[in-house]
Amino acid sequence: MKMIKRSLPIPTSQSERTLRILLPSDYENSKEFYRVMYLHDGQNLFEDETSYSGHAWHIEESLGRLGCDDMIVVGIDNSDLRLFEYSPWPCIPEVKRQFGIEIGGLGDVYARWVVEQLKPYIDHEFRTLTDDKHTWIGGSSMGAYISAYIATTYPKVFKHVGIFSLASWFNEEAFLSHLDSLSIDTNQTFFISVGRKESSLIDDAENQAYIKNSHHFFKLLQRHGVEHITYIETDDGHHELAWRKVFPDWLTFTRKKHIG
Repeated sequence: MKMIKRSLPIPTSQSERTLRILLPSDYENSKEFYRVMYLHDGQNLFEDETSYSGHAWHIEESLGRLGCDDMIVVGIDNSDLRLFEYSPWPCIPEVKRQFGIEIGGLGDVYARWVVEQLKPYIDHEFRTLTDDKHTWIGGSSMGAYISAYIATTYPKVFKHVGIFSLASWFNEEAFLSHLDSLSIDTNQTFFISVGRKESSLIDDAENQAYIKNSHHFFKLLQRHGVEHITYIETDDGHHELAWRKVFPDWLTFTRKKHIG
């Protein structure tokens, strides 16, 4: 597979946003059209050198090992506005006290950019299968938060959703209330994973917050009649190494269901 970089204007910033696009090995020598997976925190996906933690998800290796390298992966880089762009709502007071400022609130603008500008750009520039059945979206932590929002708000655009260590504690009440107001597409697929050691402290409230966030999201989807859901808890932490470990399970889930 081959990775190329592109950039695209984004309304939340004066700087263009970097896109890391992984193309199938045979892309240049074929006329095929390909499935597309959109993932957030693009710096953390492919190369250890650019990852926040020094460890990447190693997306290319997982795709090749599972025989899923016939898809295009679009890694959307984050920026200094990450905590603003990845939440549609301002943070709760506890989070504001933690950071010293009110953050969040640009998530809806960011989501519309993904749907109305980024995806059309990718579909225009590359040979893609444009329908929802062949389109994935996912992310970890706050990237999972905005992925869940985008997928449920635009269900006819993204069918397959990967939610890793969901950080909806940022403003869970607004998040769940919004989801309950939607007509969630029961044919969408959701893969939800969370670690029992998201915090380094075994009995820490942070661990329980992540588990509760994921479980609440899982139960809400069930109440709305979503048929294809996988929910798993692992003995892992809040780290790229953990998400690297479970990422192949998301691919396997969609493949086993014959829905990818």
